[in-house]
Amino acid sequence: MDYLVLQVESHRVLAAGFGVAGTSLSFSGAAEFEITEEQPLSAAAGRIAAGISGGPRIVLCLSPALFALREVELPLDNLRKVREVLPGQMQGEIALPVEEVVFDALPLESGHYLALWARKADIGRAIDTFREAGCEPQVITSAPFAWNFLPECPADAVVSDGTALAVVSEDRVTFARALAAEPRHGISATLAALDLSDAPLPPRLILFGEQTAGLAASGNFLLPTQRLEMPDALAPLFKTDQAFQQLAGLLAVARACQAGVLPDFRRQELAWTAGDAALRKKLIVTAALAAVAIILLFVSQGLQYRAATTDLASLNKSIAAIYREIFPNRPKAVDEVAEVKAEIKKLAGGPEAGNSVLDVLKKLAEAKGATINGLYEAELEAGNLRIKGDARSAQAVNDFKAALAPLLATAELGEVKSRPDGSVTFTLAGTLKEGGK
Repeated sequence: MDYLVLQVESHRVLAAGFGVAGTSLSFSGAAEFEITEEQPLSAAAGRIAAGISGGPRIVLCLSPALFALREVELPLDNLRKVREVLPGQMQGEIALPVEEVVFDALPLESGHYLALWARKADIGRAIDTFREAGCEPQVITSAPFAWNFLPECPADAVVSDGTALAVVSEDRVTFARALAAEPRHGISATLAALDLSDAPLPPRLILFGEQTAGLAASGNFLLPTQRLEMPDALAPLFKTDQAFQQLAGLLAVARACQAGVLPDFRRQELAWTAGDAALRKKLIVTAALAAVAIILLFVSQGLQYRAATTDLASLNKSIAAIYREIFPNRPKAVDEVAEVKAEIKKLAGGPEAGNSVLDVLKKLAEAKGATINGLYEAELEAGNLRIKGDARSAQAVNDFKAALAPLLATAELGEVKSRPDGSVTFTLAGTLKEGGK
């Protein structure tokens, strides 16, 4: 997942791009956008939007001064349910009406949570500014809530970058606050207040950020002080310690977001819906394409069915015409095809039938030759054959009779009638030989 982490400060917006996937980490670059009277936050947001490529998840980090927190004890172990009951739990315990507040929570030890809240108006104003600029954030948070994800940060420590301070206990953020303009005094005062509280103070103070050198040299603090060093594994990404100190907090935010534990104040009516709208649009387009494909499929099947129906009707019409030609004197049959098949089977006969009608007709066709113009009637019954036809001459009829000698045991010519053109009509009767040879 690619993240574009934006940190809004009083005089600038710091932007850094990271790619986080499990233990894999990539860094695509960083930029600083100054906020002045001539270039307000909206103008800086517009410049950021103009430089975005791809589709990174935009995480906007606002000043911790906009957020308040309190530890609460709830008999729940589901963070989603904790978020649902927090407004009722905090009703009357905070100075603001819960209707004007958006809540989130961080898990602490069993049954204990760090309740976080901010004004909806403040969060909504930031959303509107960046949305109108063209880079609406999907997540709104504050960087100190992710400082337990700083590279090689101790599991128990007070962490500060000079603008804010957070307490990390058992690798969880248990406290965070913004510091005053004078960071050294703010750190000292906060440490003294924490020391007087019931919670035990962590054993060390970790400093990072651009003010590290000045804070370390400003004097003694209540805790032993260490500087957050750049791990060797990150040296190829950040190149210099100065870049690491400047961007370590943004890297922690990206890591916490990837882990799914970063507090997000885009909830309820402030929830990010652009992604849902884009998904709905894609689903609508997909559904429309699927509907078009189904319609085309039905149209295609309908056309095929219509063509098949037309072909079948034409075939039935042709079969009916053939049936009338074969059996002109028969009434219209219920199933012409079945009757034609039955007649063909009758003509073909069975194995025990001896000479079938088709066999006899075939032999007659072979015997007639070219001098017999046609045989227009043939009747075979109980081995007796009667034929009517026409020939070119009387001699052709005699030749035809002689050619039938292998087929007929007896053959007698009937009346032979002459025509004006010299052709003749004739009748012939005979008895088939046994075996039809």
